[in-house]
Amino acid sequence: MRDQAMRLRELFAPSPPAPSQRTHAVAIASGKGGVGKTTISVNLSLALGDLGHTVLLWDADFSLANANVLLNLQVSKTVRELIDGSAALEEVLLSVTDKVWLLPGASGIAELARMDGHAFTTIRTRLTAMEERFAFILADAAAGIGSDVLSVCMAAHELLLVTTPEPTALTDAYGLLKALARQGFNQPIHIVLNMVDSPSECEAGERLCQVVKRFLGMTAQVIATVPFSLWVHEAVLRQIPLLHLAPSCPTAKGVRELARRLASRSPGDDRSANGRPSFLQRLLSFLRSE
Repeated sequence: MRDQAMRLRELFAPSPPAPSQRTHAVAIASGKGGVGKTTISVNLSLALGDLGHTVLLWDADFSLANANVLLNLQVSKTVRELIDGSAALEEVLLSVTDKVWLLPGASGIAELARMDGHAFTTIRTRLTAMEERFAFILADAAAGIGSDVLSVCMAAHELLLVTTPEPTALTDAYGLLKALARQGFNQPIHIVLNMVDSPSECEAGERLCQVVKRFLGMTAQVIATVPFSLWVHEAVLRQIPLLHLAPSCPTAKGVRELARRLASRSPGDDRSANGRPSFLQRLLSFLRSE
């Protein structure tokens, strides 16, 4: 097996990506914790990698980043070290598979947005160069409706809103969309209804979309219904991604179907359009305007 250093050299080779490989940034968010958002994020990145896409999984929880825990990866450097100049980008990224990389934590990104002059320009250039090496960026945002979450969602090209059929989860998912509506959010909204345990619960996602349309004037669509499985808890305990531990379980199959739909709904013509704003540049812009 090739080591991480070799994969990093390949990733940062000087040749630019083909135009059809422009990065598609997806914010993965939830109105509340406990709905399986990070589990979806981790396994979705692996499923996209299995489809042949290069993926950057960014743990964009600005205070409680834990995607590395689910992957059983030790983190020694995060974005904070990148910002203060004590680590290069190649030292921060962690290889998950040949196609998937983890940018651990988001500690310090707010400080990055407040930097001025040459230092800010240098960091922004490095991050943009990193972004261009991936077909997808999956930004696993924090739970809730904090300003950092809203900034990540506003900057992305698409929102995956993870919820469960429980009334509290649906209410909080609606609350996040309401907060985004106030900021003029106009990107595609796709609902992932997670932990579904019966056919009757499948209707919850459609009801949420109807309420969002009626009261917020926003169009949301259910892109995936992911079944509940006891294997999810086991995967968390063992710190092994569900797709590796139990690839045939219903939840793993649901995540793979989500990956196929996500890839097919991210048109190449859109990704390669000239002038499409960089996710990271947009994110820094939103953070600086807070």
